[in-house]
Parts: sequence; C-alpha cells; structure tokens
Amino acid sequence: MKSLSGEKKRALVTGASRGIGKAVAKVLVEDGWNVIGTCRNPRALAPAERVRGVTYVPLDLRRDTSIESLIRSLARSAEGVDLLVNNAGESPIGPAEEMPLKDLRSHFQVNFFGPARLAQGLLAGMRARHCGTIVFVGSIRSEVPTPFSSAYSAAKSAIRSFGECLGMELAGTGVRVAVAAPWYVRTGFPQTLTLAKNSPYAEAVRNVKRVRDEMMSSSQEPEVVARQVLRLVRGKNPPPLTVMGRPLLTFFIRHAPRKMVAALSARMTGVRPVQ
Repeated sequence: MKSLSGEKKRALVTGASRGIGKAVAKVLVEDGWNVIGTCRNPRALAPAERVRGVTYVPLDLRRDTSIESLIRSLARSAEGVDLLVNNAGESPIGPAEEMPLKDLRSHFQVNFFGPARLAQGLLAGMRARHCGTIVFVGSIRSEVPTPFSSAYSAAKSAIRSFGECLGMELAGTGVRVAVAAPWYVRTGFPQTLTLAKNSPYAEAVRNVKRVRDEMMSSSQEPEVVARQVLRLVRGKNPPPLTVMGRPLLTFFIRHAPRKMVAALSARMTGVRPVQ
C-alpha cells in the first residue's frame, strides 16, 4: 500500500505479538504496508511470535507514560501514521459484585482509555494529511450482555460508542473510523479470573469460563478476522460498526427484544435464564 507520494503507507497495530493483532500485522505486511507492531516487551519476543517485516516497539497500555512516549516518538517521524489498528486488550472474568474498583479501572485503562488516547494522539497528523484510518477492534460483547464479563463488555461498549462518535466528528476531514466487533475468535486472549474466596458465584463463573473456552476453541481463526479488517481498511467508506461472524444471530440480537437477547446469552453461557 503506497501513499500519493509513492512511499509505503505506515500502520500501527497494537497487541501485534499474538492473536488478532499478529494476524492483522501479517496481512498488512502482505498488502504492502510498513507495519509497526506493539507489545509490552519486544526484546522478549520469541522468533515464532514475530511477523517478518514488522518493526516491534514497546507499549504498555496500563501506563500513561508508555502511551505518551509512543505518541511523541511517532509524532517526530516524518512519515506519520496512516492507519491505527487499536487491537490490544484483555478480558477479565468474574462477578461484577466482587471486582475491586482498582481492577475495574485497570481493565478500562487497557480496553478503553489507552486506545482512546492513542487515537487522540495520532489524529492531528492524519487530519493534517487529510488521510488516515482508525480501526478499533471491539467485541460482540458490546452488543450482547454476557454474565461475568461486565468489565470487558462495558469497556468494549464504551470504545464502540467512542469510535462511532469520533467517526461522525471527523466527517469531511479525510480520516475514517471503523469499529470491528468479532464474535468468538480462536486465540490465546488474556483472560484474568477475579473470584473472591468462598464466592457464592464460584461454580457459575467456572462453568461460564469453561463454556467460553469451548466456544473460543471452535470459533473463527484470527486470520479470518484479519482479512475482514483489511477489507475495512481498503474500503472507501467503511461502516461505523462491523460485526464479524454469525450474521443471522447478529441480526436477531440487533432486532429482538433485549429480554430475549439476555435469555439467549444465558442459555449460551449456561447460567440461570432471566426471569
């Protein structure tokens, strides 16, 4: 992929050492992009975790100083960033009642505040060039209430709304914004279990995690999602929100009464249905 000047366009992909981020970095390299991939510690990456052609840089979304350091570094570069794929995140599991507030804030930092700040920091350069794309990798859980995933679902709902509003604000600037919301993906996505000692939710939480792990193990591969992300990037006018996978079920979720959607989610995850 080249700019009008003939130079390779440059993409920043967060969480590029595994899963969806690694797959997105790979398809972008194959498409001709100059790709910068982030992970917490690039020096610790094994050869198998690296994608040929990707330049790895450190980023810890939990630390504001790490985010601001990366933004400053990219701002000093003459090439700028033409594409930001905000992919990095984490998925906590546990009862909403028992999740410490500090953990809730930490999960929002990784899944919402960090990606939002990266978008803010790179937008000025994109607007100045009248060209650029920001893709937020969200989740179907922003659409479906999922028991024991309250922190993750809430943060992904927030980033979905942020992305859709941002896209409207940038109309006419040449900068495009898209939110990609996959269904379950077969990936080693970090899943932090939060469960109090002698928790009354223990059995239900472990059962939901078991069901979710089984669903992930039989779901679409990261490469499938990556190719769909590439289609969004290549598209002239990408839709504000694209749900990736299970189109008929997605249609039902979008149009059915919320009580029916909640009952479906309860059935899929094996918890007591909503009365």
